[in-house]
Amino acid sequence: MPEQVNKRLLIKQVIGRLLLDTSVTGCPFTLEPTGEHWTVTVQNVPLPIGAEVKRLANDLNLFYFEELPGSTAPRKWWLYDRHQPAVEWDEARHSLKLTLDSRVSYTNENV
Repeated sequence: MPEQVNKRLLIKQVIGRLLLDTSVTGCPFTLEPTGEHWTVTVQNVPLPIGAEVKRLANDLNLFYFEELPGSTAPRKWWLYDRHQPAVEWDEARHSLKLTLDSRVSYTNENV
């Protein structure tokens, strides 16, 4: 049986203000490559958070983490858009969809 990968997504304003942490909210999400972009879809987003992410579309950074059980350090990626991410906020469905053009792997080992 394959090991379960623990996945986490953070959506932050570029100044560091945390808008959404899926490990706290429990919001399910997917991260998928779409051509030369990355699409993040988050479900069950609280209304104030979805509206704030939409309002701050030009001021966002996303951080994605994957951790295998027993691992000492998660794999980490920074997701951003060189211009402005496409943000679709469906208030009725509490669904947030972001499309970004850049994904960079990083570690904190040499910081």
